[in-house]
Amino acid sequence: MTLTMPAMHNLREIIDFQAIQPTFQPVVHLEDGLVQAYEALARFDEAHFGSPAEAFAAAMAGGVGVELELVALERAFDYLHEMPAEAWMSANLSVEALLTPRVADTLLAHAGRNIAVELTEHTQVHDYPSLITVTEQLRAAGILIAVDDAGAGFASLSHILQLRPDIIKLDITLTRGIDIDPVRMALARSLVGFAEDIGAMLIAEGIETLAEHEKLRSLGVRLGQGYFMARPGPLPERARITY
Repeated sequence: MTLTMPAMHNLREIIDFQAIQPTFQPVVHLEDGLVQAYEALARFDEAHFGSPAEAFAAAMAGGVGVELELVALERAFDYLHEMPAEAWMSANLSVEALLTPRVADTLLAHAGRNIAVELTEHTQVHDYPSLITVTEQLRAAGILIAVDDAGAGFASLSHILQLRPDIIKLDITLTRGIDIDPVRMALARSLVGFAEDIGAMLIAEGIETLAEHEKLRSLGVRLGQGYFMARPGPLPERARITY
């Protein structure tokens, strides 16, 4: 991606003025709707970029990707005091960001406040020892480590094998239409057993229908998020979703 001068100017404005509005999507117990966590998602003024994905892609191409991720992290943490006591907040970070001392220090400064890190990297990691050193430091401080998009490609599976995460997030491509696809059902069932064996929580992402919700629950998936339960929005006053 080649950045135009206006695009780079927009990125610098976002970073310098922390022009990100966090929004939060709940992770709920599929059995009773009790909220277990809130995933922090970055939102930008449409005058700057059309979508968050475009903004982060542009930032990476412009060499300021980690800076933008750090701003998104800091803005999300501004809302930690509004979190229900029994829930945790999860923040998305690339491997490059997590290996940056300033980002790791920001996480450690908020340790003990029920937070989790979701690794969103989709490319091969060449230095797992350094990454493991950081994740173990965070875990020792009480920060949960999650691997995002499990089943979407080799990167997430490598993360699981190397990092032994506390949370595994089942990718939306495996959740979508799971109620009518025996192959997706079999894979989800296998991941339920795998997560239990390593002591990890399994969260199904992208649940959009009652049928998907009920099938995942019948397969033993206990936690999920998606538009069927709740869209991203402000932090609510109560920690239970009715749907």
